[in-house]
Amino acid sequence: MEPTAANTYRRDVRAWLLVEASKAGVVRIASAAASAQPRLASVRQIDVDNVPTFTDILQRYARDEGVALSGLRCAVVIAGAATGESISLVRSRWTISRAGLTAVFGSPPVILNDVAARAWGISSGTATIESLRGHGRPCFTRPGRYGLIMVDEGVGAAIVDVDRDLGVRVLETESGHMDFAPGGAAEERLAAAVGGPAAVVSWEKMLMLDWQDPVWRAACPEISESARPLMLARMLGRFTVNLMHSFGAWQGVMMTGARGGRIVEGRNLVEFESEFIKRRVFSRLIGTAPVWRVDQHDAVLAGAAERLAHDLRVESGFLAAA
Repeated sequence: MEPTAANTYRRDVRAWLLVEASKAGVVRIASAAASAQPRLASVRQIDVDNVPTFTDILQRYARDEGVALSGLRCAVVIAGAATGESISLVRSRWTISRAGLTAVFGSPPVILNDVAARAWGISSGTATIESLRGHGRPCFTRPGRYGLIMVDEGVGAAIVDVDRDLGVRVLETESGHMDFAPGGAAEERLAAAVGGPAAVVSWEKMLMLDWQDPVWRAACPEISESARPLMLARMLGRFTVNLMHSFGAWQGVMMTGARGGRIVEGRNLVEFESEFIKRRVFSRLIGTAPVWRVDQHDAVLAGAAERLAHDLRVESGFLAAA
């Protein structure tokens, strides 16, 4: 067989360990062979009730699977900002430290945000992609910049940047926590009711608002139950346009997450689309920018594996360092 980029990378003897610690109540762990095109294996879900530390979870997995942690290359995916030496896990009581995990594995782990992990998973080419507006598909083999929005248990966003040498970089953000800007009097009243005594209300709080929440009736009694999902779709459309501007994501935006999919389904999609055709600065770029809905099996773990595969490709000299 002719040597190719896919089969001539250095193969580590040990498997990779992929840890998803971004959900409340559970940790999911998988392994994958070190490869330019990794595939998940031995996916396990462990309940974290009454488990005192994150290290105890890792040790339980190692004991049950009969593997040694030392020497494994590990990627840990969390919710929230993956920055600093000590990181408090959102939706968990635990704090992890880079130095502590380095001591466990013998090398520094990769720690990344769950939205960034989903973006890495898309770059692997294994996701199902549906067009919501515009034409074409995301293409990571030519220079450009894309946005990714996740609306699920929360609202998050990431940037996928393809440079001139076709190196792919994923930049995590916390855009869901930006201040919400009301688009009219009804949204202003709704935001005030959602925020309560807080000085500001975030986009995440608004987009995660259930259309049957009593706050709707209290703040906007004139808006019927059937009209509430339409208002949420317009909000999500405006949030998407705002991120196109702030990210420079003129190649388009990918959307993932079950809740995001529900917001733009059926006739709601027309309301979502209406935000892209308003007159504004760069309206031509916004009007032609595509939006895709993305679904992927085990998206977070697959993305963690793709992130390690990217490092492997860089170390093997097939890509310039990102």
